[in-house]
Amino acid sequence: MHHFPVAEILHCWGLNLKSEHPEVPLAGSPERSLFRTVIEDAGANRFVLEKIDPRMVDRKREIAAAVEYLAGQGLEGVHPWLRNRDGDFITKAAGGFWQVSPFIEGVVLQRPEYTFDAWRGRALARFLIGMKGKSEGISRGSPGRPFSIAAFACELMEKLNRHDPAIACAVGPAFLHLKEYFFPAHERLPIAFCHGDVHPLNVIWGDGEIRGVIDWEFSGTKPEIYDAALVVGCIGMEDPESLAGPLVKVFIEELQAARCFGASGLDVLPEFVLVLRFAWLSDWLRKKDDEMVGMEMDYIRLLLAGMGRYRRIWEL
Repeated sequence: MHHFPVAEILHCWGLNLKSEHPEVPLAGSPERSLFRTVIEDAGANRFVLEKIDPRMVDRKREIAAAVEYLAGQGLEGVHPWLRNRDGDFITKAAGGFWQVSPFIEGVVLQRPEYTFDAWRGRALARFLIGMKGKSEGISRGSPGRPFSIAAFACELMEKLNRHDPAIACAVGPAFLHLKEYFFPAHERLPIAFCHGDVHPLNVIWGDGEIRGVIDWEFSGTKPEIYDAALVVGCIGMEDPESLAGPLVKVFIEELQAARCFGASGLDVLPEFVLVLRFAWLSDWLRKKDDEMVGMEMDYIRLLLAGMGRYRRIWEL
């Protein structure tokens, strides 16, 4: 049970609290905030109230501005945080920092069966295509070089060689493949604004549509094919057979047909799928989740063994 004066906090947005709904499950990672709950106002509208880490205030404000821009450009599935009475996305109240966003009702994913739904592949592709077109004028936030997954993988391998030689040995062949066939190309890939974590569990699904896309914490400038590779890799992690299934095939076909992503990115899509799993491996190691570490190592080996097969199936 929390002890926050929710009604007082909501007044900063001009909202009048009717009731709280802690029983309502929320999509996305709970790690993104210190506390979150669904509330209902006097007009029977539901919102998500989040308490955020003070160290993340500037970054959260940057993310909110980017999402608001995309919504303003008409990108479907984007629901910006509310600005408070002072015009800010973040309110300091009750000893903390707070954000409010619309609550989007969704349909629970049937896992792993959903990984073979062709319509989901089409919907995900169209979201990425829409974001590519509508993010052209977006503020790129803090200056600096785009995030490099290649550099991240190299740093992880250095740490593994020092501290976890058994894991380094298990993923070593995949790393060597990437070093030869992907890293040189990576630095030349076209860049764009990306969501950064747009896997299907960060999508709020409706019946045959995307109702919302959440968890924008890793958004920013990256190689433009980043999100597509992440989608494919996460689908395959649910069920490796789905990598040759209708969702993934339709997803890639839609991206190819739109011609808004450079050929250089699509050419290395299998390698990009593979290299992103090193980020997931790092996360499981950070969380000390031995079961997921083992599964991730198996998946990395599977992806490496299937490189040629996936390239043929995806017609790259």
